Amino acid sequence: MNLEESDRFAEAQEQNAKKQKIVLISIVLCAILLVLLIIFIIYIQYLDSLELKLYVDGEQKKITETLFTTSDNTNYVNVKEISNMLGYTYTKGEYGKYNEDEKSCYVGNDLELAAITADETVFTKYIQVKEDTPLITAEGPFGTEIEIKSENDKFNTFTIEKPIKFINNEIYIPFDILRDVYNVRVDVVENKIKIYTLPTLFKEAIQQIGTLGYTSISGTYENIRAIPYGLIVVGKENLYGVIDTNQKGKEILSVKYENLEFIQNSQEFFMTADSTVGLLDRNGKTIIKPMEYDEISILDEVKQLYLVKKDSKYGVLNRKGDVVVHVDYDRIGLKDIDKFGTNIEKVRNTNLLFDECIIVGLDSKYGMFDITGKELLKPNYETFGYTTVSTDTSGEASTLIIPEETGIKGIVVCYDGLYGIYDANVKNLIIPCACSRIYSITMAGKTTYYMEFNGDQMELDSYLVTYNLKNGGNKSNQVQIDTENNIVEDSENTEQETTTEETSVPETLELEENNVQEAPAVETELE
Repeated sequence: MNLEESDRFAEAQEQNAKKQKIVLISIVLCAILLVLLIIFIIYIQYLDSLELKLYVDGEQKKITETLFTTSDNTNYVNVKEISNMLGYTYTKGEYGKYNEDEKSCYVGNDLELAAITADETVFTKYIQVKEDTPLITAEGPFGTEIEIKSENDKFNTFTIEKPIKFINNEIYIPFDILRDVYNVRVDVVENKIKIYTLPTLFKEAIQQIGTLGYTSISGTYENIRAIPYGLIVVGKENLYGVIDTNQKGKEILSVKYENLEFIQNSQEFFMTADSTVGLLDRNGKTIIKPMEYDEISILDEVKQLYLVKKDSKYGVLNRKGDVVVHVDYDRIGLKDIDKFGTNIEKVRNTNLLFDECIIVGLDSKYGMFDITGKELLKPNYETFGYTTVSTDTSGEASTLIIPEETGIKGIVVCYDGLYGIYDANVKNLIIPCACSRIYSITMAGKTTYYMEFNGDQMELDSYLVTYNLKNGGNKSNQVQIDTENNIVEDSENTEQETTTEETSVPETLELEENNVQEAPAVETELE
């Protein structure tokens, strides 16, 4: 090889080396770019995984800045926005009242609504069925006919741990009560919130029960509401039971009941078998035994009290099935409660005054028990509450209760045509049955309560202050009044006739402080 050829060979070798270097660099760069691309994709996926996503029945929904918030270490959701996403109507104001209260609202579908108020730790759900459309037909969201068994406006009250909030002029509910308010199942996986509505869950349940060997599923709306809790009311040959999908379809109530009705706020079941009724919890444990009562219904959801009926008599049981009021009474609660109008607007449950007093009726008389079963007043009273008969324009209103803000938890009672006041704070009559009227007048938004004795009118508040009867004061005198106003039965006399020989009330009822040292008493004698 001559020198010239040697130079060309060296040059070729050099060029090949450069090409190989370029290729190698290109490969390295491509590898780096690929790694960077993979890292970028992973990072994007990571960022995406950090982003909160919301799906309703598999469809992604846009999350606004106001949909969720946190308060007192609790997650909250905007009622108006989530209602729109779930197909519920949102109405501002208190349910059943024509106002525009921004701190209250009610949300509903074609079958029910939930009434919600800020700062409360309860909310109430009402069955709402239009008279012309009592059923959801096959064209509806459930794909089959849905029956409603409850009467219109029947309600359940739910107690919640955290209060409803009013934040930035919007109502927010705790995130963990979405299931109760909207009958939905909520699955949270990492940063994905998946909500499944009741029609979707119903169709899913139909598929599930087929694989477990059941032939039907209850089409009663009250029972369909059990599905978000993992409970399905299943049937065979017109008998019903309950399976728990959270326990792989375990049968917790055998298929042997003529009828089952799910009670949503307590997650219990009323059952019917052999024309008798009972109460079972979600685990199949008996609360109220069947064969003992003809009818069972809820008296109060919050205090977990049940109204029972046997042979045309009524009583009250508690959540454990223990007797609170024996089945000895003709009625529980007052007749014509609506006659007291605005006086009872703020009463949560008129069957349970001040959340503790149960009125009972026997023959034509009334008495009262507390929620522990203690008899507060024997059934010797003609009625509870004063009903106005005034025809003038004074604004006099009928009165059943004297609200707590007055310093007492007062209940107006009537004996022998005269009226007194029982105070649930001290569990005694603090004003004897000596007044011809006890009523209220509301002017300029302020309600004032009055008593009338021997034709003289006096303000109740002044009387309570004078005799130190507010907030449980003057207890010894209250016991004296209760003893002297001895409307009780004679244990040795089965006739139990009580006759008032003389009603003696000092003139100091006119409230001259210098002359009055103790509250007046009504003296009664037993024959």
